[in-house]
Amino acid sequence: MDNLTMFLITIAIGATGGLIARKLGIPSGAMVGSMFFVIIFNLITEKAYFIPDVKTGLQILSGAMTGCRVGREDVEGLKKLVKPIILLLSAFILMNFTFGGLMILFTDLDVPTALFATSPGGASDMALIGEELGANPAYIALLQVLRLLIIFTCCPPLFKYLFRTGRMKKGEGTEDPGIPAQPGMPDKTNWTKLVLVFAVCTAAGLFFRWLGITSGAMLGSMLAGATFTVFMGKNRFPSQIRVCMSILSGAFMGCRFSRADLANIDVLAIPILIMLIGLIVFILFNGFLVSKFTDLDYPTALFASTPGGMTEMAILAEDMGVDSFKVSILHTIRLFFVIAFFPTMNKLLCSLFIR
Repeated sequence: MDNLTMFLITIAIGATGGLIARKLGIPSGAMVGSMFFVIIFNLITEKAYFIPDVKTGLQILSGAMTGCRVGREDVEGLKKLVKPIILLLSAFILMNFTFGGLMILFTDLDVPTALFATSPGGASDMALIGEELGANPAYIALLQVLRLLIIFTCCPPLFKYLFRTGRMKKGEGTEDPGIPAQPGMPDKTNWTKLVLVFAVCTAAGLFFRWLGITSGAMLGSMLAGATFTVFMGKNRFPSQIRVCMSILSGAFMGCRFSRADLANIDVLAIPILIMLIGLIVFILFNGFLVSKFTDLDYPTALFASTPGGMTEMAILAEDMGVDSFKVSILHTIRLFFVIAFFPTMNKLLCSLFIR
């Protein structure tokens, strides 16, 4: 079969899993169900396929979705993010040192592989950069993908539990525990305005991508959407489109897990255990610290502390009613910082501590 046919089959399988999981009430079920069904399909057939350009469209849609929520009051509040940004970036550096150090001490992974496998960046980016320093790109990619699987498997139900038990304290002006209010959000979707913002976001996203900017499609779309909405007013993003985005995002992640990845899991058992326990502790603790010492509410701080993909975290935040604009901004800065700073930092550490 050709790639288009396999892509359509993959999406159909993902949609089936996503809709079933959503019907069962599983937290972020559209994304999680789609991911697991596609993983199973790929392990059985090794034929799951995702058209690369579709991810660009997904990033543009995610940026537009976030932009639809932005108003003048949100832009004026961006100055409050300076302190959270400093705290989050410092925490991600500490996470890289801690997780990487534990893997170096208790496993057979070499220094470059351990450090780049635990860097909170994209799987492909970290694998390519790490290979230049003699790391094992396959292990880096596998651990990075497993990090995302852990996050999107464990975090949605955990966050949902925190919502239900009221342990996410509601912020100023919110009506529901942990869900930030959205002042100025209309009750219905203005479809004319939505088509216009999609056109603007698509042009800006493609332009930023053409410039070679990291995550440029989403960043350009988000900035264009935010600018449009600041002047034209907020717009409600249709829930049907959000569900479709979640299904596509889950299918994309599911395609990245193959039989070869499964075969290497026993070699990486201890690193995976470190990743699993460390991530949950880090996310909960760092989310608490950021909310304690900044003006961010705990739900937003929690999502900002979760080192998942920028597109996926924005979709999850939107799905759970958390401030997806601030979450997207903070993750955008994280990804820029990781790509710009972590390779140099890890290269210096490798030169000092090579086994």
